[in-house]
Amino acid sequence: MIEPWRLTVVQAAVRPVYCGDGPLRRDALEENLERACGLVRSGARVYGSHLYVLPEFFLQGFELGRSTEDWIAASVRIPGPETARLGEVARETGAYVAGMAYEVTDDYPGRYFNTAFLLSPAGGVVLRYRKLYSLTSKTTPADIYEEYTRRHGGPGELFPVLDTPLGRIGMLGCYDINFPEVARCLALRGAEILLHLTSEGIGPHQADDGGWTIARRARAYENTCYLAMANTGPFLDTILPPGVSHGHSQIIGFDGRVMHMADGAGETLITATIEIEALRRQRTMKRFNFLAELIPGAHVPVYAQASAWPLNAYLDRPLVSVQDNVDLYDEVLETQRAKGLRVPPSA
Repeated sequence: MIEPWRLTVVQAAVRPVYCGDGPLRRDALEENLERACGLVRSGARVYGSHLYVLPEFFLQGFELGRSTEDWIAASVRIPGPETARLGEVARETGAYVAGMAYEVTDDYPGRYFNTAFLLSPAGGVVLRYRKLYSLTSKTTPADIYEEYTRRHGGPGELFPVLDTPLGRIGMLGCYDINFPEVARCLALRGAEILLHLTSEGIGPHQADDGGWTIARRARAYENTCYLAMANTGPFLDTILPPGVSHGHSQIIGFDGRVMHMADGAGETLITATIEIEALRRQRTMKRFNFLAELIPGAHVPVYAQASAWPLNAYLDRPLVSVQDNVDLYDEVLETQRAKGLRVPPSA
């Protein structure tokens, strides 16, 4: 039996490692890491939580217009010195710590990933998820699907789930929330807690009643999962416009209701109690048990015939810039139009 436990989302301020067209600021990365460690320690003193969730970009921030080479230069290794530092904090606090960072690895030269990771209370990396949906110059597992699945144990490993003493944990990053398939694949692999590490700005899609907010609640409800969304806090020492982060990190119950939400975009911590046994009871019910009632075979043929984003789009070469994905976008839209799957507007 798993007793109720506390989860804390860390809405951290971040100082981007690039400012405009200036050089890489490694001191900013160090400053962000130290800030994250301090916030987790503060959370441990106040809440004594069992899991702390840091946002996407908490380590490197972001800046528009930088090249693939720039982000490779700013990337880290997972595991590496940075995760080792966070691992020390995990050991000190006896808690799991989740984060997300730009990652490089010798397995894929000339590429970088946006990678979510989970550290155990023993301090080591025990779960790693590489963001699947992205239209920037980073590589996704789908871009190199053939090689990636061969190296990492098959298609299912695009959606890794870890069984822990707190329950079964899965991770997704930022834009992934707009694709029900990501959360559903994690849930079908057993996930009970979805960690959504994100960095969302101000806009209609991220408003309190906008599409992204609605999507998060839907992902929790339709999969009978808890969902913890960690957004970035304020951006420091940057040319990005003031108030670029929407903030409003939140923890959502498996019934789709918001349990706790940050009041704004400032640096803050939010906490909620997770009751895994209640979730597991819900998953035994014979009504509104969507994971049991799902009929995968009815959907597979439609997905198999869909004319959408291709697998292995960049298997033979790394992405050079965002323009690569813009060009591919045009190809996909034209294919959908030619097949009558997309009706162009009249004007």
